[in-house]
Amino acid sequence: MTSMIREQERIANNLANANTIGFKHDRTFTTALEEYLDVEGGPQSVRTTEQIASLEQGAFESTGNPFDVAIEKDGFFVLSDATGGGDRYTRAGRFSPDAEGMLRDHHGHVVQGEHGPIHIPRDAEEIDIQADGTIHAEGRQVGRLRIVRFDDPGALERLDGAAFAAPGMQPIGVDDASVKQGFLETSNVNPLSEMSEMITHFRFFESQQKMLQTHDQILSHIARELGKF
Repeated sequence: MTSMIREQERIANNLANANTIGFKHDRTFTTALEEYLDVEGGPQSVRTTEQIASLEQGAFESTGNPFDVAIEKDGFFVLSDATGGGDRYTRAGRFSPDAEGMLRDHHGHVVQGEHGPIHIPRDAEEIDIQADGTIHAEGRQVGRLRIVRFDDPGALERLDGAAFAAPGMQPIGVDDASVKQGFLETSNVNPLSEMSEMITHFRFFESQQKMLQTHDQILSHIARELGKF
């Protein structure tokens, strides 16, 4: 029942982020380490449950905004955490320049280029982001988006929403990166599938609850009958 509660919390979080740009839904894997019979002959199992983000690509949504970008195939944008907490990695490419021209995401984190933060001239009206991530403002190159990948993306740790940390792992530059200007990658959450899974877990939880209640009633009845002797 405790496991079912955790599953419901995971599914609820997936559904809550169904419209979050670049969000990757969480899923769980359970591994049975040992299975045995206890002294009363009851089956017992020692298991571990691991929760990871499923990194399948979401659909692309056209926005027409020149600063919106989506990554095709593998890769993550690199953001700098203003609090000094290290780099963040995301597929959410909703960017815009701040008052000083520094390119940031919609949470205020600095977008990293291959040679540091990217600055957009304040008076630039024509912005062109090429497939390899190179950014031109009024025909002049101002930077190139840094896009990286990881040998073990399943080990990434979610920070919040669509952002991840990579403790103990070194990012690897993507030489053949391909980005689309004017598009955003939507969440890869399938609401219908998540709702179906939620109902399944809820029904299983109810069955476990009824079994415990029945077991408790039987024990109470036995205790009352034994008390008569």
